[in-house]
Amino acid sequence: MSKANDINWHWRHFDTFTAREWHEVLRLRAEVFVVEQDCPYVDPDHKDGSSWHLCGHADGKLIATLRVVAPGVSYVEPSIGRVVTDINWRGEGLGHILMQHGLAFCRAEFGGGVRISAQAHLEGLYQSHGFRTVRGPYDEDGIPHLEMLLTF
Repeated sequence: MSKANDINWHWRHFDTFTAREWHEVLRLRAEVFVVEQDCPYVDPDHKDGSSWHLCGHADGKLIATLRVVAPGVSYVEPSIGRVVTDINWRGEGLGHILMQHGLAFCRAEFGGGVRISAQAHLEGLYQSHGFRTVRGPYDEDGIPHLEMLLTF
């Protein structure tokens, strides 16, 4: 049986996090995006405060998260970003599970479609969820990215 069955998923708006809970989100994002990917950049940005965040916990520990940015902030469409899983949980399909939850949220709350800025090496993951590349590659913080769009 997959470890992914042991994950508790919860949507939270930024305004509902405690300082300790938000610290855990930033810690996981920094472990992967800054340290593991060796990409020094300022992760917390002006978009976090107006976003919805999906958090997956197992045994009381945050092991996966993403954020949904409302339409009109990054793009005309809503956007999914900061998709991240703990290194010890890789290979469990969490990237796909995160995207399924994120897309269902966007469909229910906003309709229309979703536009993302995806790391180029993950193009196949996003294509498997129906995204198509509309621009790129381009450099974002030293990593090749693609602009991708999914319409509902």
